[in-house]
Amino acid sequence: MAEAERGQRRKHPRIKVPRGTFVGWKSASRQGVSSAQEMSMGGLFLFTSKPAAVGATMELVFETPAGEIRARATTRYVIPDIGMGLQFMQMRAEDRAKLSRFLLAQEAASAPQTARQATASSVPGPGATTNPGRQLSFEIELKQLLELAQKGTYYQLLGITAASTTTDIKKSFYSLARKFHPDHHMAKDELLGSLQTLMEVVTQAYKTLTDEEKRAVYDKNLVASGAFSLNRGKTEARETLEDCLAKASEYLRARNFTGSVVWLRKCVEIAPNDPKYHALLARSLGTVAPYRNEAIGHFEKAIELDPWNVKVQYQFAELCETMRLPARARGLYSKILEIDPTHFKALERLAELAPRGKAGTTSSVISRIFGSKS
Repeated sequence: MAEAERGQRRKHPRIKVPRGTFVGWKSASRQGVSSAQEMSMGGLFLFTSKPAAVGATMELVFETPAGEIRARATTRYVIPDIGMGLQFMQMRAEDRAKLSRFLLAQEAASAPQTARQATASSVPGPGATTNPGRQLSFEIELKQLLELAQKGTYYQLLGITAASTTTDIKKSFYSLARKFHPDHHMAKDELLGSLQTLMEVVTQAYKTLTDEEKRAVYDKNLVASGAFSLNRGKTEARETLEDCLAKASEYLRARNFTGSVVWLRKCVEIAPNDPKYHALLARSLGTVAPYRNEAIGHFEKAIELDPWNVKVQYQFAELCETMRLPARARGLYSKILEIDPTHFKALERLAELAPRGKAGTTSSVISRIFGSKS
């Protein structure tokens, strides 16, 4: 990270903004609505799985209690699959005044809580330089993880096993992100490069192991290299499950959903605790009107087994819209946004389903940034 960028952060300290502060953005090649967690007079960081390229110029618009703010910004750095740091390049005087009032209000609101925390305990938080022992422990752990990132496996890096479920993988990833994300350690300039490197590898591990096809290829390569004993021998039940899935897939390719239901029900019987088969069965059931109530039950089970899977929750919400259950669909879209505030399709559908006159800030941000010019 460039020294000039670090200087900008010291000059304009970041302030945490309320959860649900969404910023509409539009560059030459892409656009979106993303969640901001911290902001300053110099810029902000937006969470998005598809950030713009470094150096890209974009238009921004967001709502604050002080009023709507518009600005032009440039992308200064990117953390793949996590988000992008933006620096404000142009802002009208009245918008800069609104931003200043907004940030001062947030700083004042957080001051009493900060004072209470300081009074309650003299022990600083993780990574604080005033606690040399804790700081040293943090740096040792960071060094060990970087070594694993270079020489170990994705399983070792995430602290999981070959038998770990998608839910286990997601929990481990979010735990590491909360502890080692660079944005949580802005005062430690000397560690920012290492933290960003670690998060890039951790994110790649997460993406690989939560994708069934990519994970299978990765496991095969590990076995071939002898680097990791996966202990994933095929049992008779696994072969039977794969046979049922293969037959279901044939019916799905032919768009014969009634036929796929028969084989997917067998998959669920063989592997009742695997969310994937409940989700697949729910999708097939949802295409046949008399089976839709049964589809709801399997969607609910899939989400219970894998509550972080926004794809399944979005599919369930679509079924609820088809069944004319708008309140249920709104609840699912809201849950998706709690997990992934950058899920643009959920934002769009939630705004569309909002009762007349209550579309709220998210809807107005979307319409303004994509329907008018700065």
